[in-house]
Amino acid sequence: MRLFILHFLILLSLVFANNEELGLLKGKIVSAQNQLPLSGANIIIKGTDLGTISDENGEFIINNVLQGYYSVSASYIGYEKEMIADIWVRPKAYDYLNIILEPALINLKGVTVQESYFKKSILNEYQSTSFRNDEIRRAPGSGQEISRILNSLPSVASVGENRQDMMVRGGGPTENGFIIDNIPIPSISHFNQPDGRSNGPVGLINTEMVENIEFYSNGFSAKFGNKLSSFGDINYREGNKESLELTLGLGMGGLGGFLEGPLSQNISYIASYRRSYLNLLADAINAGGMPSYDDFQGKITYRPNIYNTYTFLTINGRSTYDRSLEDALDVGDGSYGKVGNKQNTIGFNHKHIWNEKSFSNSSIGLSKEKANISFNDTFSKGPVFNSFNLQNTLSLRQLNQIKQNSKYIFEFGVEYYVRKTEYDFFLNNIENKKNVSVSNISTFVTLKQVLFDRVVLSSGIRLDYNNYEKINLLSPRINIDYAMKNGKNNFIYNIGQYYQNPPEIYISIDENNLKSVSCWQHSLSLERMLSVTTKLTVSVYKKEYKNAPMFTDVDNKEPQSFLLDQLTMHSGIISNGQAESEGIEILIEKKRAENFYGLIGGSLFNSTFFDSNGEKRNRNHNYKSIFNIIGGYRPSDSNWEISFRWSYFGGKPYTRINERQSLQYGQEILDNNKFNEKKTPEYHSLFLRYERTKNMKIGNLISYFELWNAYNRKNIELYFWSETDKKINEITYFSLIPVGGFELEF
Repeated sequence: MRLFILHFLILLSLVFANNEELGLLKGKIVSAQNQLPLSGANIIIKGTDLGTISDENGEFIINNVLQGYYSVSASYIGYEKEMIADIWVRPKAYDYLNIILEPALINLKGVTVQESYFKKSILNEYQSTSFRNDEIRRAPGSGQEISRILNSLPSVASVGENRQDMMVRGGGPTENGFIIDNIPIPSISHFNQPDGRSNGPVGLINTEMVENIEFYSNGFSAKFGNKLSSFGDINYREGNKESLELTLGLGMGGLGGFLEGPLSQNISYIASYRRSYLNLLADAINAGGMPSYDDFQGKITYRPNIYNTYTFLTINGRSTYDRSLEDALDVGDGSYGKVGNKQNTIGFNHKHIWNEKSFSNSSIGLSKEKANISFNDTFSKGPVFNSFNLQNTLSLRQLNQIKQNSKYIFEFGVEYYVRKTEYDFFLNNIENKKNVSVSNISTFVTLKQVLFDRVVLSSGIRLDYNNYEKINLLSPRINIDYAMKNGKNNFIYNIGQYYQNPPEIYISIDENNLKSVSCWQHSLSLERMLSVTTKLTVSVYKKEYKNAPMFTDVDNKEPQSFLLDQLTMHSGIISNGQAESEGIEILIEKKRAENFYGLIGGSLFNSTFFDSNGEKRNRNHNYKSIFNIIGGYRPSDSNWEISFRWSYFGGKPYTRINERQSLQYGQEILDNNKFNEKKTPEYHSLFLRYERTKNMKIGNLISYFELWNAYNRKNIELYFWSETDKKINEITYFSLIPVGGFELEF
C-alpha cells in the first residue's frame, strides 16, 4: 500500500508540477514595402541579454527563454525600429511572431525620431487600432468576441452584451465591413436577423484563429468600399510548420478546440471547431428562448518560395434560436417560433512578390447564407412573419502596391462582387417571392507621398458601378499627417466620401426605386506620445448622410425610423433620407511593456436624421456619451493576472408606448409623432477577470474566472407591450454572471 501511494504521488507530481522547460521565441522579419524577407535584422528581447539576427529567409529563433511576458525590438538599416509589447513565451507552445518593418521616413527632415510601441507608417497611412491574438484572448468581459473587444473603443457604440452589433460614430449595424486574409466575409455574427441586426452574445469568428485585426473607424482608404462607417482587416494565423499542436478550450460560448501542423515542408494548416451550450445559460443571459450554434474554420497555407504564398480559407457557421410558446408566454412576448441561419465562406488568395518594389494580392471568395425564420402569434397561433431566404455571393479582389522611391507609393486594384438572393418572405403584411441579383464593379487608386519635409499625404479615389443605378460613383479620399519637430505630436486630417448599396431586401420590392447611400466624413485628430508605451488621441468628426432609404407616412401610422438602423420592411421606400453625426473622442492607450496595461476611452456625440416632415430625430443608438476604462496587472515572474473593464453609455432612444391605446386595441401602439424622444436609463457595468497559467507535463493550462456585471446592476435594453400581461414590460441586459473557462495546449 505504501508503494502504491508513493507511485501515485510521483505520477501526480509529473502531471501537475510546474514544467521547468524553457520556452523559445520564433518568427520572421519581412519588409512592408515588398513583403520580402529581411536577412540580418536584429531581434532583441528587451530587459535580457538574449537576441539574434534573422537568416536568409528572414526567420529567427531565440532559445532558452524563461517563461513570461516580454517586449521585443526588431531593427534593420533603412527601416523603422519595430517594438512589440506583451509577447508571451512559454514551453510546449507555438506562437510564431510575424514582424513587418516599415521603411524609414528619411524625408521627414528635422523630426526627432521617438522610440515607441505604436507603429507609424506611410504604407498604413490611415489611423487604425490593432489587437493581437493574446490581447483578444484575455480582454475582460469580451468572451473572446471581436465585436465586444471593439466596443471598448470610443468610436464604437454597443447595444450591450446580448448582441454582436456595432454602431461606429453614429452609424447603423450594417455599415461595417470585414475582410479576412483579403477575402470579404458578409457577416461576422451568429444569430443574424432579417432586419440586419444580430441576436446573440457569440460571433462567428473564432478569435483563437486570429493573428491580429486592424480596425479603421476614422475613415479608411480607397481599397475598402461599399461600407459607410468602418472596416476591420483580419489576418488569420498560419499553422505550425514543424509539428502537430492541439488546443482544447471551454468558455462562455461553448466547447471547442483547434488543431494545427504541417502537411509537408511548404504546407501548413490550422483548423478549429466550436459547439455551444448557450441553451444552458438562456435564463442567465435573458435570451427569451434557446440559442445554439456551432462553427468550423480552417486555413491552409502553401509557400513554395519567398515570392509566392497561396492561402485557402473556409469559415462555416450554423446557429439556431428557438422560442417556444411557453418561453414567449413567460417573457410576455406576442410571438413564438424559430430562427435558423447557415453561412459559409470559402476563399483563395495568392500573394505574389514581383520584385523589390512591388507585390500583389489576388483573391476569390464564395459565400452562401441561408435563413429560415418562422414566427406565429402567441394567442391566435397564426403566422406573424416568416422568411426563407438564400444568398450566394461571388467576390473577386485584386490589390497591387508599387514603391517608386522613398517618397512615392502607389496602391491600386479592382474589386468585383455579385450577390444573388432568392427571397420568399412575409414581413409587415408584405409578401414577396422574388430573385434579385446585385452586382458591383470597382476600381481604386491611392498615391502616398512625403511632402514639405514633415507631411505625409495620401490621396485616393474609388470608382464604383452597380447594376441597379447604372451610373459611375466617385469616392475621393484624402488623409494628411503632419509631424511636429519633437516627434511626439501628429496632426491628422482626413476627408472622404463613402458609398454603400441599399439593402437588397428593399431592392426586391418593385415599388422601391433606390440609390446608393452616400456619406461624407471629415475628421481632425491629434496624436501625442505621452511615453514610449502610452499614446493619447483626440479626434473631432462630422458625418453627413444622403440618399438613405426612407418611407413616408404622413398619418404617423408607422415610426419615422432611419432604416439603416433597423431594416423594417415596407413598400414605397425612396432614397431621400438624410442624417448627420458629429462628436469628439478621446483615447489613451497603454501597452504592457511593464507589469500593467490599460485603455481609457470616451466620446460625446450626437447622431440624428430628418424624418419625412423635416423634423430632426434621434437615430436608434444616439446614446450621446460613451466611456470605457480597461486595466490589467501581472506581477513580474508571476503566473497570474487580474484585469477589469468598466463600461458606460447614455440611455438608448425609444418611442413611448401609448399604454391606453395598446390596451384598447390589444397590440403595441407607439406615439410615432414623438419618435425616439424618450431614453432608457443609462447603462453601466463592471467586468472582473482573474487568469492563471500552469505548466504541466502534458502541456500548458490557462484557466480564468470572470464576473460579468459584477455589482449586478439592472440595465434596461428596451420596453415593449406585453400582450400576455396587458402592460408595458422591459427587457434587461445580463444580470450578474460568473463565467469560467480554460485552454489546454498540447
